[in-house]
Amino acid sequence: MANIRRAAVGDAEAIGLFQMRAWEQTYRGVVPDSFLDARALQPGTGRWAERIRAGSRHVFVAESASGRLLGVASTTHTSGARDGLPALELSTLYVDQGSHGTGLASNLLHAAIGGDDAHLLVFSFNLRAQRFYAKHGFERIGRRQLDPGTGLDEERWIRRLPDPDKPTREPILYRYG
Repeated sequence: MANIRRAAVGDAEAIGLFQMRAWEQTYRGVVPDSFLDARALQPGTGRWAERIRAGSRHVFVAESASGRLLGVASTTHTSGARDGLPALELSTLYVDQGSHGTGLASNLLHAAIGGDDAHLLVFSFNLRAQRFYAKHGFERIGRRQLDPGTGLDEERWIRRLPDPDKPTREPILYRYG
């Protein structure tokens, strides 16, 4: 069982190291080794601290009962929708390999975006992640684009939930015979 909570600035070092570990687990052999090796030298602690301090990202961490970090999720918010996208972007969702298949990723996703419309980018080769996002109502939109950091193709996915105030069209029922 994991405890999910809002991250504090003091969590930045653990988040940076966790992100590095998650990238190693998921992307070694796919992303150029030079990219991952460079990240290992600078785990992003300062960047995570600034994001949390400034509030530019809402960051959530999942911890085991002993305090071991098992997952991280973060979102960014824009003041208005751009290019027809929802204002909420899921920027990060990492779960330790040992916690795959436990429901932790779903719980983190819910903590981060709740029932809101959202969008995200996912690497084109990451079919496991794509199946996960599809299960949670996301759909691929648009064309593939190149991630400048890794040189890999990525795709934009979007989730738009039904508006409860908007009338829905009733299905047409046909009767035969």
